[in-house]
Amino acid sequence: MLRSIIILSILFTLMYACNPPEQKGSESAEGPELLWKYKGLGKGYGAPLATKEGIYINAEEDGKSYVVCLEPEGTLRWKSPNGKEFMGMDYSASYPGTRSAPTVKGRFVYAASGMGQLSCFDIRRGNLIWTIDLISDLDGKLGDFGYSESPVVDRDKVYCFPGGKINNLVALDRQTGAMVWSAPVNRDSFAYSTPVLLDLPNRKVLLGTSRNYIHVVDRQDGALLSSYQLEDIRYGYEHCNSVVHKEGYIYFVACEERGQGSIKLQLSPDGESLSEVWRNPQVLNVFGGFEVIDKLLYTTMENKKLIVLDTESGRISHSLRSVSGAIVYAENKLIVNGYNGTLQIFHLKDGIPELKSEMRIRGGSGHHFSFPVIHNGVMYIRRGDALMAYVV
Repeated sequence: MLRSIIILSILFTLMYACNPPEQKGSESAEGPELLWKYKGLGKGYGAPLATKEGIYINAEEDGKSYVVCLEPEGTLRWKSPNGKEFMGMDYSASYPGTRSAPTVKGRFVYAASGMGQLSCFDIRRGNLIWTIDLISDLDGKLGDFGYSESPVVDRDKVYCFPGGKINNLVALDRQTGAMVWSAPVNRDSFAYSTPVLLDLPNRKVLLGTSRNYIHVVDRQDGALLSSYQLEDIRYGYEHCNSVVHKEGYIYFVACEERGQGSIKLQLSPDGESLSEVWRNPQVLNVFGGFEVIDKLLYTTMENKKLIVLDTESGRISHSLRSVSGAIVYAENKLIVNGYNGTLQIFHLKDGIPELKSEMRIRGGSGHHFSFPVIHNGVMYIRRGDALMAYVV
């Protein structure tokens, strides 16, 4: 097995050495300058992870999943297989390919395929350390659009949500992949989001979502401390955003028109109580995310609006025209990667967004679903087969 992986790694290195990334070019007269473009990621929209060790991203080729490591200048360092990738059936076949981002901890990188293969690799050479299948090994249940959560890692554990009746939420030893604990939580199916680590005064917890709940779980043993039920979740309206925790409160934006919409919950210091503070059913978002900055919450909506919510009252304080898409915050800027292929950069002035630049993302192919990632003054945007790096 190891010999096969080494041979494959050598073959892929030789193949991509003949197809180096495109260097500086003019993508648009406006917006950030393009540094380089790397081609060869296949189908999907899983975002990259940029670190000082390299750039890690999930890739697809001929229905198979791979983990790719790039040098900072956009050349291939290694490419390692990670089982089958999710290609969909019927309606979901319109959204094939990678869906999550890798996670780096110490000398390891952890990555999950859309079909639920969770693996650990050496960050320098891409050697496989361990692998586990959430379906065949943990009796998980694959959702209609594949596993989409990114691996969450703390000092000694990796957390995953197989979504099975017995192994609903699972903690694995991050060095070996061995099960540390398995928890039923609410015996609910998984949602298409990534949980959040939080250290409370007297315990460490995991804040996450399942299809019908927001839950708080003790990371030591998987005990369910508290949960909050989401209302009227119908087929086709599954939520994909992760929760945001700030100063004792949890914020969440759902997509169900008959449910809570945007909500603020108060979390008790021991994690054993979740209580609703407010809800705004008019502010909805499927999977573009949201940002909580100071006392304001920012998100985009399908009606091409950038919405600013007052986190004290839950009321809309500002609304302006924008593209609908994935939103991130960095250095007093909101960056929206629009589903229509338009990237917009807003500067915040006293919390109010002002549009400063706009450009078209013309590289790659397929859906413009990926979240922008910013590291050391470089913005990375993935669109299907291509990863592009811009100066910001």
